[in-house]
Amino acid sequence: MSIGVLAFRGKQDAIDRWSPTARYLSERIADYSFRIVPLTLEGMLDHVEQDRLDFILTNTGNYVVLENAFGISRLATLKVRHLGAEFTQFGAVIFTRQDNTELNALADISGYSMLAVSEEAFGGFQMAWRELLEAGIDPFEDLRLSFGGFPQDDIVHAVLAGEVDVGTVRSGTLERMAADGLIDIDRIKVLGARQSDVFPFLHSTRLYPEWPFAKGRRTPEALAQRVAVALLELEPDSEAAVRAFSAGWTIPLDYGPVHELFRELEIGPYAYLSKPSLTSVWREYKGWIIFSLAMMLLLMVLLILISRANRRISQSELKYRAEANQRRQAQELLARHKEELEERVAERTAELADVNTSLRRSEATLRAIHDITTNPEFRFEDKLAGLLREGCRFFEMESGVILSIDGENDDFLARVDVGADGEPVDYRQLARRLRKQIAINHDPVAVADLQGHCFQGDSDVCESTGSVLAADYLIDDETAGVILFASSRANPREFSDVDIDILQLMAQWLGGEIERAEINRRAQEHQAQLAHVSRLNTMGEMATGIAHELNQPLTAILNYSGGSLRLLQKRGNGDSELRQAIVNIGNDARRAADIIKGLREFIQRGEHRRERFVLEDCIESAVELLRPRLLQHEIEVDLRRVEAIPDIVADRLQIEQVAVNLLINAIDAVCAVGHGPKKIEIGITRTGVGEVAVSVSDSGDLLSQSVIEHLFDPFYTTKSDGMGMGLSISRSIVESHGGTIEYLVNEAQHPAFRFTLPVT
Repeated sequence: MSIGVLAFRGKQDAIDRWSPTARYLSERIADYSFRIVPLTLEGMLDHVEQDRLDFILTNTGNYVVLENAFGISRLATLKVRHLGAEFTQFGAVIFTRQDNTELNALADISGYSMLAVSEEAFGGFQMAWRELLEAGIDPFEDLRLSFGGFPQDDIVHAVLAGEVDVGTVRSGTLERMAADGLIDIDRIKVLGARQSDVFPFLHSTRLYPEWPFAKGRRTPEALAQRVAVALLELEPDSEAAVRAFSAGWTIPLDYGPVHELFRELEIGPYAYLSKPSLTSVWREYKGWIIFSLAMMLLLMVLLILISRANRRISQSELKYRAEANQRRQAQELLARHKEELEERVAERTAELADVNTSLRRSEATLRAIHDITTNPEFRFEDKLAGLLREGCRFFEMESGVILSIDGENDDFLARVDVGADGEPVDYRQLARRLRKQIAINHDPVAVADLQGHCFQGDSDVCESTGSVLAADYLIDDETAGVILFASSRANPREFSDVDIDILQLMAQWLGGEIERAEINRRAQEHQAQLAHVSRLNTMGEMATGIAHELNQPLTAILNYSGGSLRLLQKRGNGDSELRQAIVNIGNDARRAADIIKGLREFIQRGEHRRERFVLEDCIESAVELLRPRLLQHEIEVDLRRVEAIPDIVADRLQIEQVAVNLLINAIDAVCAVGHGPKKIEIGITRTGVGEVAVSVSDSGDLLSQSVIEHLFDPFYTTKSDGMGMGLSISRSIVESHGGTIEYLVNEAQHPAFRFTLPVT
């Protein structure tokens, strides 16, 4: 895509200044490549006339000429960065030297010399020309006017050196030269100075909008909209903005003031309004006038001398009358053309105002959609509701709904009503009808007035009233549902391409978000499967070892204790203490057998088997399960219950698994220290919000911040022989029971893990 740029300071300067903008657009709109074409004013006119440019970046005055002649239209207005501030308007300053006491106002400069850039320069002369005419001064008649071209700095130096009396340059030039140390601004006197709250630079003229970025008359509207959005989103500190001495772009401003200037000066599109004065005619045709007078004198002499010339003179008179009649008809035709042109300009201005309003509305909606969909604090349901509310506001609808489709079954994902006052709408039935139309046309459905509107293959809709806007959203390239906006009354405006684009953007985001949620669900399911494998490996090894070591001794103990009791009974021995000791031996052996049985149940995978139990008993069972390791490493375990803890309803084996995982980590942490007391504290408390909390702290070292950030990540471990699944599995179990788990540092500055469970 070609971007024609007015190269008022040379082609290389234009390429250096605007090439980053072309690269930025190529990156944002990847399916197109943009390039800079530097042009002069004449070259710009030829290229636009021949439709050789897709986009145009030129000065304000040249844009108005091209807009009127060739129908180009602006997309955005440049925000200029100047001396640390941002501006979308500029003017011109008319000035003289401070010590020139004879010039104090614009009306005083009649008869003096004046230097400007060129007669075609909008900021370098035409702005000042308008103000001088308003002050009663014709710069071509009342001044010794000359033009110096670029750079404008030469004009300032010429005035300060006394080479000319008055100069005019673009606003901001004096301040820039003063900031660069090139001039002393106190030596400058501004003539006809104006004041503005939003424009701090010295200026003598009215303010006009900055350079526009426009599209050619044959450039596709869809591409132009994408370019406009990309320009509006350009960051002020980006390379493209900095290299262009700008702060980015804003929505296209009103260029009506430029039309007013051209109309008053009768130049550009309004050059046809110019009526020659006697002075201008004399200046332009002086030689011809003198020659004509001489010829008329000769004719008079000849008329006196030759009487036969009377007939020829009469014939000439008739001819002149015919020409006068033709001239009068031409003037009438020009007057009618002027009226038609003014009507066309007014219509075009109204159309541009409507486009500007639409762009502002769509820009605000796009920003709102972006804020809703990217807010990390919003839940998925909140994002859906926010998306529907913004759609109802933008499309001016009463209701919005999102339905998921599974075969013949429909399910509401979200619904918003912002002002529905008519009959209730059967959204499922309406969605089915609209799905047929979407499938037929392969496009969204947008009907501003349903009265008398029939969809193909569904005549019932002809009897409907109101308005509707709908599109389907896809998951894995298959239709998964419908986003629909409806109203019981006809929409006050027809739906535009921008409306359809925004609706499709909502549908695309919706499909992508649901697809991502499904991917996350599958990942969590896979993680649960990995956790199950880890449990089987870990607990399988423990259960196998313990069962192998304890099953045979426990069986022998039970046999010996039973035999001893029978022997005492047979012999009639009444030693109650001995009998009780043997009973205790049997009870402890059965308890050990129950522990092995619990280990086997622990590694069995299945759904939650919820039961009511005492949490303290569950924790004690976990401690007893690891008692051999605790005794081996001489670790003291202190179980504290601050107050009465109510029973909980949960899967006891899974809660016991969490406790075992935390205790194993605590044992490893205590053993890793190698000095000091070896102690693990377990606390059970109520949180006051309908939950109970279990904390496991140890006398080991505190964890570093880098380790804390990945504690609950699957397969992350700091142990050489660890799998990194214990804490990840624990978090999955706790969260599946409606609780939370976290790492913290307790009051004694010891590391601790704390998990909560709801009280049912």
